Amino acid sequence: MVHWFDGFQHPGRGPQTLAAYTQRELQTAANRLNLPHERRAPRAVELPDLAETAGVRVLCTLHDKRMRAYSAPTVELVPLTENDWELLAYADRERTVDAAALKSWLSQVYPPGVMERTNPRTKEAYRIESVEGTLTLSPAGSRGGHRYMVLRGTIRLTDEGEDHFSYRGELAIAIAYKKGSRDVHALRGFFDGIYPRYDRMHNRLRNIPLQAVFESRNTET
Repeated sequence: MVHWFDGFQHPGRGPQTLAAYTQRELQTAANRLNLPHERRAPRAVELPDLAETAGVRVLCTLHDKRMRAYSAPTVELVPLTENDWELLAYADRERTVDAAALKSWLSQVYPPGVMERTNPRTKEAYRIESVEGTLTLSPAGSRGGHRYMVLRGTIRLTDEGEDHFSYRGELAIAIAYKKGSRDVHALRGFFDGIYPRYDRMHNRLRNIPLQAVFESRNTET
């Protein structure tokens, strides 16, 4: 049995119509093959994780109403060294932390559609070249067997492009420590910013919400 259809030559317009048309044609082929109509049980979503190394998991979402596929979060895993964790060690007094020192995991905050920012010669996606900002790490009380600090501030991320393209947002991270220890026990936080995208069709700049969530992995010892 041979069945074919052209996804770009379909009646109607719009991404929803295209999706419905594609689904209908696939179902037509399946019916002709007399395939069983049993539906598979839903598969639980399992986020990628680090095996044993301690690090940070970053989930990033771009809330673009025109490209809803970008709303599906991307997930990045970043293993961290002892020196990386030492930057966030507990202290009784407020201190500042240079955001550049946390580049290894803050640089993972970029939209899923980052492939739109590519090197015109190599066609490779631009990576984040620099992370800038002065963050404040402040004691935030204690509860039970833990004490806490909060890391917050504004950061700016700049990619490798020759036009020095950048975007910024607010960072807020809660860090837990076991009482009597300076070592990070757990880390949770978020980034809330704006990603500027140039709309060639309407010749204007659009500011699109870009959000990320951070969580430590394999640190709760």
